[in-house]
Amino acid sequence: MRITRYNALAIIITLLLGSAVLLVEVRKNQSDKGAMPDLQRMVNVHPDGWTAIASAFVDPRWNESMKGDYDLVAAQAFQRGDGKKVIVVMTWSRDGIRRAGHSQQMCYQAGGFTVTPPKSATVTTKAGKQDLIAFTANHGKQIEDVMYWRITGGKTDISTGQSRLVALRFDRLNRLAQHILGDMPDNLMVRVSSERSAPDEPATAQIDYIKGFLEMLPNSDRKLVMGTK
Repeated sequence: MRITRYNALAIIITLLLGSAVLLVEVRKNQSDKGAMPDLQRMVNVHPDGWTAIASAFVDPRWNESMKGDYDLVAAQAFQRGDGKKVIVVMTWSRDGIRRAGHSQQMCYQAGGFTVTPPKSATVTTKAGKQDLIAFTANHGKQIEDVMYWRITGGKTDISTGQSRLVALRFDRLNRLAQHILGDMPDNLMVRVSSERSAPDEPATAQIDYIKGFLEMLPNSDRKLVMGTK
């Protein structure tokens, strides 16, 4: 059988990706590289005018159910004086290669929601600009406006759809090199969602919250949550 240039390239990439998996397994028990972030403390930081309220996402049983996908999970619901509510979810994994933050639109789809095509967006704050992914999820009369972003190895990752698949393939090779050098990238995901009471209601609560949240965070936390630009 004649090996074409395409076949050779495919073999090389397969071997590299296979090596990445092997190296990850070898390094699973490597020494701790530092303390885990205090997600529970950070998720409880909230802008003035917002109050923590009870929610199914705050139930410890929900947090435990997510521990299989992430090392840390924290969530909290908040309500503003005008009645607007948001739910904030944060996840973190030390191994940002095997346990990277999920595409949140897929999580909503798995829950029976119809999701609009995700779009890249930017929220501008006094603390700087945060690039993120935005979409709307519908389930019967329930309408949620969702914004989220991932920070992997200190860098913002907001790629979506086919572009994300292509980016992931190249990213895996890049991370393989990092992993060989012992530089395991961690992964942080931040999601803020708000439920509308009517279809034509302005979808601004989650934007207002993100602005206030990022401006309220201490500098050390903000660097972790916003990444490096």
